[in-house]
Amino acid sequence: MSEKVKKDVIYVDVEDDITDVVNKIKSSKERIIAIVPPKSLGIFRSAVNIRLLSRAAQKNDKKIVFITNNSALKTMSAAVKIPVSKTLQSKPEIPEIDILEVEGDDVIDGESLPISEFSGPTSDEKEAEILEGIDIDDNKNFNKINPELKKEKTNKSRKGLKVPDFSKFRKKILIIGGVFSVFLVFMIWAIFFAPFADITIAAKTSTTNVKGVASISNSTSENSLLSKTETIEKNHEITFEATGTREEGEAASGTLNLSQSGDSDPITVAQGSAFSAGQCNFITTSSVTIPGVKIKGGVISNGKASVKIKATTIGEQCNLSAQEYVSSIKGISASGGQLSGGSKKTLKVVSQNDINAAKAKINTENMDSIKSSLKAKFSSDYTVLNDSFSVKEGEISSSVAVNQEAPNGKATLKATYLYSILAIENRSIERIISSLAKNKIGDLNNQKIYDYGLKDVSFSKFSGNSVEISSNVKIGPVIDIDNLKDKIKGKKSGEVRSLIEAKEGVKNVDVKFSFFWVNTVPNDDKKINIKFTVDK
Repeated sequence: MSEKVKKDVIYVDVEDDITDVVNKIKSSKERIIAIVPPKSLGIFRSAVNIRLLSRAAQKNDKKIVFITNNSALKTMSAAVKIPVSKTLQSKPEIPEIDILEVEGDDVIDGESLPISEFSGPTSDEKEAEILEGIDIDDNKNFNKINPELKKEKTNKSRKGLKVPDFSKFRKKILIIGGVFSVFLVFMIWAIFFAPFADITIAAKTSTTNVKGVASISNSTSENSLLSKTETIEKNHEITFEATGTREEGEAASGTLNLSQSGDSDPITVAQGSAFSAGQCNFITTSSVTIPGVKIKGGVISNGKASVKIKATTIGEQCNLSAQEYVSSIKGISASGGQLSGGSKKTLKVVSQNDINAAKAKINTENMDSIKSSLKAKFSSDYTVLNDSFSVKEGEISSSVAVNQEAPNGKATLKATYLYSILAIENRSIERIISSLAKNKIGDLNNQKIYDYGLKDVSFSKFSGNSVEISSNVKIGPVIDIDNLKDKIKGKKSGEVRSLIEAKEGVKNVDVKFSFFWVNTVPNDDKKINIKFTVDK
């Protein structure tokens, strides 16, 4: 087949069925179709499928070519005259038919058949005979024989009696022996190993509430609850809004002119002396001495001096114009010119309340998940005390210190916390509850605790070293299991129920055997399982 000739290529998967391939042949627009089978052949293992593909191609005026190197498929292709090619580029050819040679020595001797009763096979029957004898295994070696040189089976008979096929007889003996062995093994298993009895006893119980204070210890003790503590350290980071405010600015300042007219002696005005004007208060920033009054030529000359002043509060409101000031010093009057320099702005700063609120938010948002993580560390052998959960604060740092301005009004808090929770071992809970039950109802020789109420046990008043424990226990009759097993061995279901239900405190008995052919209780203690349920 030339590469220039147009052809369609159909790749067949192992999952494809024969109808899929037939439909692809019908729908192909090319007259020449190359079919590439899967490596494991799939539908191409069947000679019937090969014939169907050949007929589908002929019916739709198509020519199909198998792209394969599989000797079995090549042999089947030859039977229906379908060309085979090793690759899509190589020339397709109709292969020779692979025929299995049959040696004369392999034929079992028997009486000859009359020639009149022999009817020669047709060409189709010969093809079917060839196809049925093909082994699909790729590793099978075929002897290539030209169909024209095929040896025909001899019709000559040999006189004598028919010889039995001992190989078939041997197979039958082996099959019968195998079936008998399996049956024997099954009977041994069914009689000696399969029998098993499950007996469930529903006991009549009474509910009693027991309560008491028990000590907690991390070491095993008969009189205390055995505890175990799990911890988790977490590093948190949270951004929060700064809500604090702080005013920042400069105080107004200027020069104050002082004078005194009532004393001939000089007057000293100390630093920090107060003066006021309107709603603003001022203090002197240095000390100054005002000379005494002088009389010269009958003219009185007041003592005068000037001093720097500064407002006691920041802000523009104290940038006063020239005016008189009220003096806190008797006999001294004051006046000043224009004051300046006063300014004020309000800053967003971090307050301690902001820090506390951020820490509280960390613990609130993460508490449930942290508790769940802690509880997951305990096995089902422990009961967690929720009240024992504790939080220990570690290192706390804020990106902005308290009372400092927060850029954009925000700050970041980093905090480390150590979380812990305590759990109590269930066996120690049972010991304490059993002890409390004995103290409450007295001797339990004739009664047994069937349910310690661990699912509903409650703890309160946890103090670190002790806790109050409370539970509703189910108390019922004592039944000797070993003695009971001896009594019910070999008995049927009804007899077992009657025997056990006759005991005081038993409400109901359920007997189940392992298989339908088992109708009595086994004589082996290990094959008798007795369990108790509580009457709810």
